[in-house]
Amino acid sequence: MTSASPSSAKDWQSQLYRHPLAWVLVLACAHVLSRVAISDGMKWDESEQILWSQQFLLGYGAQPPAYSWLQWLVGQVLGPTVLSLSLVKHSLIVLTYVLAWQTGRALLPAKGAFWVAGGLLLMLPFGWDSVRDQTHTILVTAMAFGAWWMALRQVRAPDLVNFVGLGIFCGVGMLAKYSFAMLIGVFAVAAFSVPQVRRALLGRGWWLAPLIGLLIFAPHGYWLLQHWREATTETIHKMDISTQVSHLKGLGALATAVFSTLGLWLLVSLASYRSRLWKDASTPLPAADVATPEWRIWAWPLLWRYLALVFAILVGMVLVGDVSSFKQRWVLPLTAVAPLALYVWRPRLLADGVGRGYTTTVLVFALVFLTLATVRPWQSNLRKDPDELNHPVAQLSAALAAAGYDGQGVIVGSDNMVAAMLRSRNPGAYATACTAEVGRMADCLAQARARAVHTGTGLLYIARMDKATPAWWEPVLAAAPGASVQDLTLPFSHMRASTPPMHYQYLWLPAPITP
Repeated sequence: MTSASPSSAKDWQSQLYRHPLAWVLVLACAHVLSRVAISDGMKWDESEQILWSQQFLLGYGAQPPAYSWLQWLVGQVLGPTVLSLSLVKHSLIVLTYVLAWQTGRALLPAKGAFWVAGGLLLMLPFGWDSVRDQTHTILVTAMAFGAWWMALRQVRAPDLVNFVGLGIFCGVGMLAKYSFAMLIGVFAVAAFSVPQVRRALLGRGWWLAPLIGLLIFAPHGYWLLQHWREATTETIHKMDISTQVSHLKGLGALATAVFSTLGLWLLVSLASYRSRLWKDASTPLPAADVATPEWRIWAWPLLWRYLALVFAILVGMVLVGDVSSFKQRWVLPLTAVAPLALYVWRPRLLADGVGRGYTTTVLVFALVFLTLATVRPWQSNLRKDPDELNHPVAQLSAALAAAGYDGQGVIVGSDNMVAAMLRSRNPGAYATACTAEVGRMADCLAQARARAVHTGTGLLYIARMDKATPAWWEPVLAAAPGASVQDLTLPFSHMRASTPPMHYQYLWLPAPITP
């Protein structure tokens, strides 16, 4: 991520364009230090990774396994800690920025590449939500940019290595999120509609890309065939497919998801470039403007057709598939290439002296998001509404130890967060969450008990009573007649003294556990 530039060394922005990687690494390190310092608590996606990465499996339920494999690998060294969570996440965030920059550099000068990566920061599902609590979305967005980079390189400078890279990025992309299949399909249709792109992607060695991608995906694909219902039910439920819901509601949900993904970036672009956005290629260029590049003749049709197909399919999902719910994180990987399309559409935006406000805004938001991430536990204090980052994890673990829990055995939590938080303090234990879902909790409790019996260890049942109900304990006590549930009341972290304390209930059954 370095590039020579004729800009004056006195121009701090030109220096930023030439050496962006150093600043991205500094930002990532600041986020890691901030996350480790502020709280031992964990949000939903973070806690999910702590639980899933306890073992290396070919599949983990509704999500593909690539992110969990990375978390498992880092966990072998650093344990199930907030530090290991943060290092994996922010390493992948850095990778995403690097691949976005490389995608931009395949066509644009260093300034344009910086703006493509900077545009990603201005997309809230990435710039903010990835810091707050996202996992798989980060990895799939990185792989999307990687695939675009390899494809653009192949058109400009054909080489077998591009097909190898394309296969790797597509294979890992499918292991990051199943929705990557849609990205591949839409890109293929758009690419084959442009003669120059079609010829390049069907050049010598083209078969390497699908072969490598399939080989990478094959082990999980075998698991997926055997667990199809388990892997798809949750996603279908989230999409809220129903013929009883009006298409207007679905279109409104789609518009909200798209605007919340691209809206901030669009507003900053409008404010930064103003009238230059509306001057087409036939408008006479001032002397300071850049000439129209030769690659625009194929890059612009490729990009606008790709984005048009993406939006057409999303609308079709509403009108034909009766989908009425959309998440920002679903839209992000499909549309993250929009900033590149902007500069391909209007190369004049890359002229000297243009877009300084855009660069400044990107840096401002980078600092804003870092600040917001750092003060999250104290924001809860202002709202008078504590969340997972305010849980007194160290105090809870110490109180359980004082009550006799040996830090081993099987931890059964009422939800992912409490189970994962306790495992982070007791790495010798195995943790699972048995939520009060009809038909599933009984099986989950039985599996946890069987594990404790098999390993000759104890069982710790723990519920956070701001989420669980007293009914959560009924099936637990049914399997442990005569046992008595204990109460723990602890003050929240970073909250004022007048805040009502956190109420936990637990049951510790020391070894041996009878079948």
